[in-house]
Amino acid sequence: MTLTLEGITLNLALGLGPLLDDGRVAFKQEAWINEEKTDGVYAVICDDVLVYIGSYQSGLVKRWLYTRKGDLYHFKKPLVVSGLRSGQNIRVYSKSVASIKQELGCADNVWVNASGIEARLIQKLNPPWNSLGKKKQPL
Repeated sequence: MTLTLEGITLNLALGLGPLLDDGRVAFKQEAWINEEKTDGVYAVICDDVLVYIGSYQSGLVKRWLYTRKGDLYHFKKPLVVSGLRSGQNIRVYSKSVASIKQELGCADNVWVNASGIEARLIQKLNPPWNSLGKKKQPL
């Protein structure tokens, strides 16, 4: 499964849920993400709606999961838990910066690193979880 945002094709990386009795978030990870240890960008989708865009520096697994504890680590966990409690289907799609550069080329400097790509996608798509608790800046 893939997701395309602004010409970037992200690959399914994680399926989140169900919520376990002890409060942990179960997850299903795609095999390929264990191999990825580089920087990249990810998008969180709840019931087919984009809700969050983020970046990672040392692989998506390190950014999101307690693999030994079988739980979610990410600071957006309360929103994920809330979504799972309400029955939402939550998935995370990602792509490394190297793959994004290969897909898009590097003609535009905003696509050069994970932070630039993340900022550009947030600015263009305005996902709701990215703006929670943040003051809107005038353009």
